[in-house]
Amino acid sequence: MGKAQKRTFKSRTNPLGTATVPGAATAVESKDDVPVLLKKLSSSDASDRVWAAASASNLLMSDDETVRRMLLSNNVISALVERLSDSVPDVVVQVSGALYNLAAVDHGAAVEISRRNIYGAIQSLIPRLATSIDGIIKNNEEGQRLGDDGRKMVLLTTDNMLSLLRVLCETVPASVKQVNDMALIPFVISFFKVADRLPPSLVQTAGQFLHTLTDENTAAKRTLLGHGDAVNVLFNVVKAQQLGAETSADDTAVVRMLAGAVLMNLKDVAIEQLETEADKRGADVSAEDAQVWDNMTRAVLEIVSGFISFDPHEAAARALHLAETIPVADVIAAPEASKQEMELDRLGARMDYIQMALELAANIFTDEGASAEDAEKTESESEDTAEPADGNGSDDDMGNDEDEEDDDAEHEDDGDEGEADLEDRDADFDADDMNDVLCDEGAAKKETEEAVRQSVLGVFIDAIVPSLLRLAEPTVAMTCAAESARLASVAEDFAALNERALGCFNNFLLVIEESLKAWFRMHADRVDAWWRFLIGVAERLVGSAADADPAAADRRLRYMVLDRAIGCMWTLARGVGGEVPATPDQIEGLIFVCSTAPDHALRVKAVGVLGNIARRQPGHVDANRRIGLFLVDHVIAASLQANAQPGGTCAAVEPVAEALDLLFDIYGDMAYDYDEPVFVREKLLPRLRQMLAPMRSLCKTVDRRKHRSLRDRCDLATQNLRAFIEYKATERK
Repeated sequence: MGKAQKRTFKSRTNPLGTATVPGAATAVESKDDVPVLLKKLSSSDASDRVWAAASASNLLMSDDETVRRMLLSNNVISALVERLSDSVPDVVVQVSGALYNLAAVDHGAAVEISRRNIYGAIQSLIPRLATSIDGIIKNNEEGQRLGDDGRKMVLLTTDNMLSLLRVLCETVPASVKQVNDMALIPFVISFFKVADRLPPSLVQTAGQFLHTLTDENTAAKRTLLGHGDAVNVLFNVVKAQQLGAETSADDTAVVRMLAGAVLMNLKDVAIEQLETEADKRGADVSAEDAQVWDNMTRAVLEIVSGFISFDPHEAAARALHLAETIPVADVIAAPEASKQEMELDRLGARMDYIQMALELAANIFTDEGASAEDAEKTESESEDTAEPADGNGSDDDMGNDEDEEDDDAEHEDDGDEGEADLEDRDADFDADDMNDVLCDEGAAKKETEEAVRQSVLGVFIDAIVPSLLRLAEPTVAMTCAAESARLASVAEDFAALNERALGCFNNFLLVIEESLKAWFRMHADRVDAWWRFLIGVAERLVGSAADADPAAADRRLRYMVLDRAIGCMWTLARGVGGEVPATPDQIEGLIFVCSTAPDHALRVKAVGVLGNIARRQPGHVDANRRIGLFLVDHVIAASLQANAQPGGTCAAVEPVAEALDLLFDIYGDMAYDYDEPVFVREKLLPRLRQMLAPMRSLCKTVDRRKHRSLRDRCDLATQNLRAFIEYKATERK
C-alpha cells in the first residue's frame, strides 16, 4: 500500500509581489547578447547589476529553450550564485528568484546549482536576514531603517531562498544532508512563533520547507524535536483558529495544515523517543503522552476536512475563463492581464495545497487506520461468536471424522466434555440459545461500529470521504488540454486533483480491505453508493476517451484519471468478494476499458474488477459467462496468440497472469452455481489445456535478469494452470 506519492509544489508567481525592473530584457536578438548581459552582473554600477539579474531571471523563465541553453552554457548559474553576496538588496532578490525559478523547472539546472556552493552562499545571508526580520517584527530601529522597500526585499529574499532549498531537497537527494548541516531549523521555526506578524505566504513557504525537509529525514526530525519549544509552537499553530486579525481564513488554514503536516512527519520519531524513555524507566508510554499525538492527528484531519471542502466544478469554470481571457501580450504592458494571471496562480496554488491535504489524509489513514486494532479485534470476536451457530448444530459433523473422534477421546481423558456430552448439549440447543448467539453477534457488531466511530477510520468516513468523492469528479477542464498552453496547464491541474483524490480514496479502501472487511459487510449501502459513483466517473471518462478523434493531450489526462478510478473499483470489488451492483451495461463498459486500455497497468486493473464481479453467486450465471469467456478468449488466448507471432513481446504477461489467477478462484469449486453452465458447457477446460504450452513459451520471453518478479509470476501462473487443469479434470468424477 505504502504512502501517497510526495506532492511537489509548482513554481508560482510570488504572492508577496515581484520586484519588476523596467527595461529588463525579455529576449535576446543574438547569442552575442548573452555574454554582454552576464558581464553586467559583475558591473560596478548597482543599477547594471539589478538590470542584468532581472534580465537573466526573465530569460531563464521564458519559453525559448535556446536562450536558456545559451545562458546555461555561458555559466549563468555560477554568476548568479556569486551575486547572492551582493550588497544591493535588489540584486539579491532578483538573483535568488532566478535561481529558484530555474531549479523549479529544470532538474539538470537544479543539480548544477547544488554543486555551486549554493548552501554556503545562502547560509552566509541568514544572520543578516534574521536580524532584519526581527527588526521588522519588533518595528525597532533596524526595522524602521529598512523602510517599506527594504522590508519587502528582505521578505522576498527569504521566501526565494527557502523555496530554492525546498526545491533542491525535492529534486536533488544529495542536497538533503547539505541542508541538514545548515542548521536552519531555529531560523525557520521562529516564523511560526510570530505567524500573525509576517505575511502568510512567507510562513507558508517556511511550512513547505519544513514539511519537505522532515519527510523521511530522521536527522532533521530529531533536530526539530530537540529544538526547545519547536513542537509546542507547531502544536499551538495547529490549534489556532485565527493567526491574526488581517490573516484570511484560507491563509490560516494553509498555515495550520502545514504545521500539522510537519508534526505528522515527526510523529514516528516522537513516539519512538517516548518508548525509549519509557523503557529506560521500565514502564509503558503514559496514556497522556500518547494521547497528545492522537489528538493532534484528529486535529489535522479536521483541518484537512475543512480545507478540501472545495467545489472543483466552479473553480474549473473560473480557471478556464481566466486562462481564455489573458492576452498573450507582455504582462507588464497589460496590467489587467497581470491581475488575471495572478488570480489564476492563486487558484493553482490553492489546488497545490489541496493536493497536499489529500496526500496528508492518505498517509494519516494508511499509518493510523491500519493500526485500529480495537476495531479489528472486535471484528475477530464477532466472527468467533458466530461460529457456534454454524459448527455445533450438526450431528453429521460430529463423529464422522476419525480425527475428530480421536480428539474427543483425548478431551475425555483430560476430563473435558466428550462426544456424548457435546451431543447432549447440542440436543438442548434451542431457539432461545440461537437468539442468545444472534444477540451476542449483534452486540459485537455494535462494538465494532463504536470502535470504528471513535477511530481515525470514523473521522475519515464522516469528514474526509464525502469531500474526496466531490474532488474526484472530472470537470469541464478535462476537455481543454489541447487548446492552448494555458488551458493545458489548467486541465493538467484539475486532472491531477481528480487523480490524487481517487488515490486517497483507494488508500482508504485498501486499509478497510486489509484490516476491517467486516465493516464492508455491515455497510453494503455505502459499498453500493461508492460503486455507482466510481462507475459514473469511469463512464464520463470513457465516453470522452472514446470520442471519434480526441486530442492526444485530452486522452492522456482522461486515461490518467480513469486508471485511478478503475483501481478504486478493483479494491472495492475485491474487498467485498465481488458483491457490487454491477449491471450488464457496466460489465460491457469495463470490457471496453480492458480492450482499449493504452497500457497494461490499466488493463490489469480492469481484468481485476471483472474477475471479482464474476465471482458473484448465486444468480449471476450470465454475467459470469460473459466475463469468463472474455478473460479466456480475449485476455489470455489473444495475448498468447500475439506472443506466438514474429516479434511478440512479454508486454502482455501481467494481464494474462492476473486473468489466470482470477479464473482459478472463479471456477475453483464445482458447487458454484455457474460452474456447470459456464465452465463445463462452454468447454473451458479443453481451452485451458491448449494454453499450457503457449504459457510456457510466454514465460520464456521474460528476461529473468531484467524482470525477475514478472518472470516469477508468469512461471507460478503456468504451474498453477497445470495443477488447475488436473484438478478440474477429476473434480466431477
